[in-house]
Amino acid sequence: MLADLMHKLNEQTTAEGTTFQAVLSESGVLEVACSNNDEFSIHLVQTDTQLLAVTQLFKVSDVKPEKIAALNVEMLQMSPAVPLSSLGLQGDMYILFGAMALSTSVENIVHELEVQAENTIEVLEEIQEQDLLV
Repeated sequence: MLADLMHKLNEQTTAEGTTFQAVLSESGVLEVACSNNDEFSIHLVQTDTQLLAVTQLFKVSDVKPEKIAALNVEMLQMSPAVPLSSLGLQGDMYILFGAMALSTSVENIVHELEVQAENTIEVLEEIQEQDLLV
């Protein structure tokens, strides 16, 4: 499925003009760069039941040590206001993520990826305004 999705994404342009560059790694992860935010790629992984979309934001070590609790509260409060995405911690990396059914249409996947790329920018801008990162 991911190889087929890679080809389809590479041919897409949204109404807003967003294009996609997708590359399938040997480990089976589809790395997608969206032109509306090509600095933070989205990693797509297929499970038995869903398609997971993960964007790595920053490492725990990038947070001012005395501000980790404040950052965690900020992210929990921000998460419900971020459409189609959630915020989390995976190992030592703060992430933005979403999940889709395997039956999701290419059009909806494109929309979700475009929104996730935009959400990444908004979340990072909010966190930088709070002066929580090193």
